[in-house]
Amino acid sequence: MDFPFVKEALAQLFSKPSTVPYPFVPAPAKPNYRGRIIFHPDKCISCNMCERVCAGQAISHVSEPCEEGERITRSFYLGSCTFCSHCASFCTHGAIELSDDYHMTADYYHAESFEEGEKALIVSGTYIKKAPVKKPAPAPAAAAAPAPAVKVEEKPAEKPAEEPKEEKEKKPKAKKAAKTADAKAEEAVVTEEAPKKKTTRKKKTEEAAPAEAEAPKAEEAAPAPAAPQPRDDGKPVQDPSKCVYCTLCARNCPAGALTVDRKEKTWTLDEDLCVACGTCQSTCPKDAIIM
Repeated sequence: MDFPFVKEALAQLFSKPSTVPYPFVPAPAKPNYRGRIIFHPDKCISCNMCERVCAGQAISHVSEPCEEGERITRSFYLGSCTFCSHCASFCTHGAIELSDDYHMTADYYHAESFEEGEKALIVSGTYIKKAPVKKPAPAPAAAAAPAPAVKVEEKPAEKPAEEPKEEKEKKPKAKKAAKTADAKAEEAVVTEEAPKKKTTRKKKTEEAAPAEAEAPKAEEAAPAPAAPQPRDDGKPVQDPSKCVYCTLCARNCPAGALTVDRKEKTWTLDEDLCVACGTCQSTCPKDAIIM
């Protein structure tokens, strides 16, 4: 009998294998492979944007009150994850990454229960969200204390010294002479200034015209209002000179901390709800939000 496969078997004994002996020898993943999720709890700011954009609804969180604020545990269930990387791309603080680890299997055979078998498919992390610190209101300025009254001692009025009779008689004569001199001087001034009245009116109108022309220039040269500065806590600040009140920031805020009224031209921030995620700044088409 002829055994054609014997030659092939003997040839393969002395040649290299054409397959990889996985799992005894690990094989690297392809470039840009999206595998197991890596979560960094210390970078998470609880904006919940990852939960909103997750197509498979594979992300959830549980919160418990504690002394420091709120203890939050965020979980990623890889059994429902589609590895689309939307959660990582929308995370502004880099708390979510996708690794090249493709070893994701649930060990139901050795596990005592179904929940324990699925632990290999759950990635979770716990962190503490501190309660927002409200800045104290500025203390009202203290009213200035009235200055103590200073008592002024009144001195008895001194009686004027009596003038001699000769000086008393000379005073009415000098007053009459002064009045007649003043009357003559006024008549001379009136006669000289009478023809000059028209010219003075023209001068006044000419002087008023350049003053009115300079008035708008002074208004144009008025200093512009100072631009808003970023806050120390990283929360958004609105620039009214650029804002068009399109409400995009309020519609995209994951925490619902913004309220925009387009008719009234108002932009309001709820500091207790704001998590400083930066979504409002990235979605603003006019760069009217500063962080």
